Amino acid sequence: MNKQDFTTSEPIILALDTSAKTTSVAVSRGTKLLRSVNSPADAKRSEKLWSDVRSLLTELDMTLGDVDILSVCVGPGGFTGLRVGMAAVKGFAAAQNKPIIAVTSLEAVAFAASPALSLCSMVNAYKGEVYSQLFSFDADGVPVAQNDPMVSTSEKALERVADVNELVLAGDAAEAGAEVVTSTALARSERKWAIRRSEHCLAEDVAGLAFLKNARGQVETAESLKACYVRPAEAEIKLSLGLLGSKIKRSMKLE
Repeated sequence: MNKQDFTTSEPIILALDTSAKTTSVAVSRGTKLLRSVNSPADAKRSEKLWSDVRSLLTELDMTLGDVDILSVCVGPGGFTGLRVGMAAVKGFAAAQNKPIIAVTSLEAVAFAASPALSLCSMVNAYKGEVYSQLFSFDADGVPVAQNDPMVSTSEKALERVADVNELVLAGDAAEAGAEVVTSTALARSERKWAIRRSEHCLAEDVAGLAFLKNARGQVETAESLKACYVRPAEAEIKLSLGLLGSKIKRSMKLE
């Protein structure tokens, strides 16, 4: 197998996740994880992210030039964190002319917890809310959305999947709300609900799902990459209520 064939079948994937209160970076070759790192976020998250990427690649005796595919979690999650990760990937892609694979946090959670007949991803949205989405899986193990992502209370998220009798729930919000999940499941004797926990960082699952999406041609560019926010930013909410100054309003309209 020549080098070009090897790259095509087993591309080097650099995956980033900055959607939560931790930052994770993973590098894989095809479906094989080479190395990952998971660290708490801080005020200098963008600087720390670049340091983590550089250190990880150096440990593998690689540079950004050796990476074939860039992948990033596009949310939902913390707005500031998402922007840091997406800006980094866009910069890497522009500098190295590399393709980008977008993976949502809800997709990555589902992928990590597969296989399952039906799976509900639940990710902490804070403020007493969760992001949730129901998935099935295709023959390759790729999550297939059965509804749109939603932000709500845990109770409302579970109400939306109340008719699913055999269900796996996954994600940090499902784990934190285990008592609510259990009580909801017990409300009907025919329900077979279970919480499945992940033992590794989300960037590893972003990389694994990116490999499958790349094979299907689901590729983005720096220009086409968009965040999956699900709910509006605080600034947008204040703008709709007329609580922002005129200068800020004009600035947002120009973006």
